[in-house]
Order: sequence, then C-alpha cells, then structure tokens
Amino acid sequence: MVRKASSIDLKTRVLYIGDPLSVHDIKWVSFFSQKPDYETFFLVQESELKLLTEKRREQFKNLNITIVGPIKSYSLWRFWKNKQSVKTIREVIREQKINVVHTLFATPFALWTPFLNVPSVITTRGSDILVVLSSLQNLSGLRGIHGKILLSKFKSAFLKSGAITCTSQGQLDRINEIFVSNISAQIIRTGVNVQEIVNLEPKLKLPSIFSGKEIIFLPRYIQPIYRTELQLKAITNLPQELRSRIALILIKGPRVPANYYAKIEKLLVSCGVPYHVFDSLTQHEMWSVFKMSSLAIMTPKTDGTPNSALEAMAAKCPLILGNFSYDEDLFSEKFCLRMKSDSSLELSELITIALSEYSTEMLELAFVNVLEKGNRPSEMERLHRVYSGLLQR
Repeated sequence: MVRKASSIDLKTRVLYIGDPLSVHDIKWVSFFSQKPDYETFFLVQESELKLLTEKRREQFKNLNITIVGPIKSYSLWRFWKNKQSVKTIREVIREQKINVVHTLFATPFALWTPFLNVPSVITTRGSDILVVLSSLQNLSGLRGIHGKILLSKFKSAFLKSGAITCTSQGQLDRINEIFVSNISAQIIRTGVNVQEIVNLEPKLKLPSIFSGKEIIFLPRYIQPIYRTELQLKAITNLPQELRSRIALILIKGPRVPANYYAKIEKLLVSCGVPYHVFDSLTQHEMWSVFKMSSLAIMTPKTDGTPNSALEAMAAKCPLILGNFSYDEDLFSEKFCLRMKSDSSLELSELITIALSEYSTEMLELAFVNVLEKGNRPSEMERLHRVYSGLLQR
C-alpha cells in the first residue's frame, strides 16, 4: 500500500539508504531536508554507524536529517540477517510514516527495495554500475555462480523500482547492456550550487610555501580508482622551469589503503614541488581552492558525472579530465581539456598547455553550460517531480 501525504500532514517523508560518510549522499539529502514540505531520514549500516563521529552526527542534526537503523550489510548467503534488516526497514517505514524509499547508490542498497511496501527510487552514480555491477559478469567458478545470482537480484530490483535515476547516460547504457533490458531512467545529476560558488570569497589559509605559486589542485581523494599516481608522474615529467612555478593541493579522504598512500607520499617527494595534503575539505573550502587554483586535474579509472569537475567549471578554474567516456553535453573539449590516452606524458603536455594558453572563452563556455545543465536547484527540482509522481500513482 502506497502511503500518500495526507491533507492534514502535507510533508513528504523520504527514507534514504546510503553512505553517511559520503559527501555526495549528503548533497542529495540536504537539499530536501531543509525544505519545509519534506522530512528526511537516513538509514545506516552497522559498520558505518560505528564510524560516525560526533561532528558528523551534529552535521546531520543541523541539516534536519534523522539517522535511523542500523541494518546489517546485505548478504547473499546469510539470509537470516537479511530478514532482520528488512524487518528493521519496515519498522522505520511504519513508525516514521515514510512515503518514498530512495537508495543513493545502487550497490548494494538497491537489493533492499523489492521487500518494501512503499515506492522506491534507485539512483546510480558511477562506480556502482561501471565497476561493481560490471565486475559481477567477470567472475568464474563458485564466485561466478555468486555473481550471476546477484545480477539476477539486482535486475529484479531495477525492474520493480518505482523510478530510476542515473547521473550519466553511460550508466544507463551499461545497465541495459548488463541486464539485456530496455530499462528507462531519468538523467539527474547531483549538480552544484553555481550561484553560491560565484558569490564565495576564498578565505582558506594555505601554508607560506604556496606564496607566489600557481596552484594545481588534485580534488579527487587519494585512491587507486582516482589514479593519483598518474597525475604525480605527469607532474614529475614537467620541465624544471615549470615545476618551479607550481604547488600542489591534494585531499587524502577516508579509507585510504595504507600501502597506496605510502606510494603517493614517495611520488610527492620525487615531484620536487611544494605540496599540502588536506585530510578533508568542507564544501566551501573546496570551492575556495578551485577559485585559488590555476588548474584542476581528474583522471579516474571510471566516473559518473563528477561534481568536482562541475564545481571547477562553476569557479572558472581550468580543468583537465582523463580518458573516460563522459557525457559530451557537459564535458566535451569545448568545455575543458581531455586526455585521449592513459599516458602520463600526454598529461604532462596538457598541463603545460593549461598553464600557458587555457582560453578565457573555454572557461566562460563551461560556466554557462554548468549553469544550464549542472545546477543543483534545477536538478533536485526534477527529483522532486519524481517523488511527486510516485505519490500520485
């Protein structure tokens, strides 16, 4: 039975299932949590609940997001634990009078939706489809059987979902390739607050070693999937004259493999340029760094619609993107520099070009394009219409 908002209580109550440590998850939820006609709840897994700091809990509270749960991680074989988790979710739905359940990342959260008695929205955001789901096709032996069963369950969840949104067309195309299906979805991007970025006055204090330097910002976390090592090798290849002009800013981020971080530290030293690694940055600090930077570089193995790239464009920061099939309406070579290979030498050449002849026209074209196609208020208004449509069925 679909629970509609009553004439007495017109609030729409949405239960989100995602990662409470994810900056991007919070961006989706907080847009609605601060609207008077919405009430938002965030369901967490036991493993994530243990990682929630008091500061993070306070952030949720200030954003009017209620943390609920926890549930166990989905397990294909420990079905008794799944039953307990489904019971917990149903209790939250009943007690909080939930109208819509929205999973903010397909893997594994979409697997809960077929068991629920309210409409569901499944959102895909990149690596959930392009890495995790795709990898299930390539397993062999017992793991291959495991993968086929999981793919069947994911396909069932997608087919039964009330609505599906993807942050890029490439994700939707891949979903239909994997499932041999014709599933339809709306392309709704996380988007960025363009006007807030425009109005921001950078106030972030940097170490004195950055004085007089051209800043190169590597905004993706230090993780193998984001290929920080490729970027650092390219910087090492730059002529000494150019390296003497630049300084690097990186973000460590959560859950960095220790051996990978040690590798990156060695590469940073070998680059021979000043650098600073932030453990994390707030949203406004990120925007400040983009505004202070002469160049931002992103070269992930796989991607969705990278919000950090949209933020760079909104801040009118020159941008290099890697060799990946991005949506051309946002990331064509009209709007940024693009790699055509995975070569660090090619990236070195693009860095040299960007620091000497990145055109003002490209920066302006990218800004206008983000304003039209990647502006969060516009994107989230489309999601609001998805919620409304489900409640009217």
